[in-house]
Amino acid sequence: GMMTFVQNFKYDEVDKKHQEQHAFKKATAAAQLFFNDPKMKYMIGLNAAFGFSSAFLNSFVFGEVLTLSSSLKNPSAVVGIFGSVVASVAAIMSIVFGTIACKRGKGFVLNIGAWSFFMVPFLFVIKPNTESWGWFSLLFVSVMMGVGRATFESTLRAVFADFFSHEKEGAFANIIVQSGVSSVVGFWLSVNLPCHHSGMYCIKFRDGGLHNTLAFEVITMVTSLFAIFGFRRAAALYRQEMRVDESTKDVQRINTLAV
Repeated sequence: GMMTFVQNFKYDEVDKKHQEQHAFKKATAAAQLFFNDPKMKYMIGLNAAFGFSSAFLNSFVFGEVLTLSSSLKNPSAVVGIFGSVVASVAAIMSIVFGTIACKRGKGFVLNIGAWSFFMVPFLFVIKPNTESWGWFSLLFVSVMMGVGRATFESTLRAVFADFFSHEKEGAFANIIVQSGVSSVVGFWLSVNLPCHHSGMYCIKFRDGGLHNTLAFEVITMVTSLFAIFGFRRAAALYRQEMRVDESTKDVQRINTLAV
């Protein structure tokens, strides 16, 4: 009995040490990939667009607009409905985008996602009167977020697997870190951009303070546009790498034949 206990204790210690080493390796792989592979820096925009849009939707739209809307009588009861619309659209569109990606390419799908993230705050730029927002307009915003989320959860991960096939764990860790940090920053911005005179873009939140909604909307839209151009640059670098790899393989084949 004592021998079995000692053996199990040793196995547990070895397993724990192995898990710690794996976690450390994963963290360092993510950092090395971020700093050493130029493609990764250009992919930040897509993750940040998702993070900022999510923060904007959850903190401002679901947190404030539903309360300020004159046509919604019980805001707390409908939050779950709009949230389920986002999730449902994301699930359905993930399947649809899988088919589209095969025909038009993954880049085409990611562009749709970036423009969807752009539309979420843009709709409030052109229609800043929060009291005028009703069921249809809020459903449309939820659908836009669902479409963008579908590209983030499916196509973007597939592109990361292609672009960083030599270090997939580090690549997926970067997605988590970049989108997570963006969400945190987004939530902070949503309540920490003050203004002094109440107006269309200077809105009184439930906390009693005046908040500059336009600034956060512009930041999210600019990030979404950067995501489009950033992906194009990353894709160009990836194609360049592929040409170099093919040239190297051709030289290796010639050398093999010569031998």
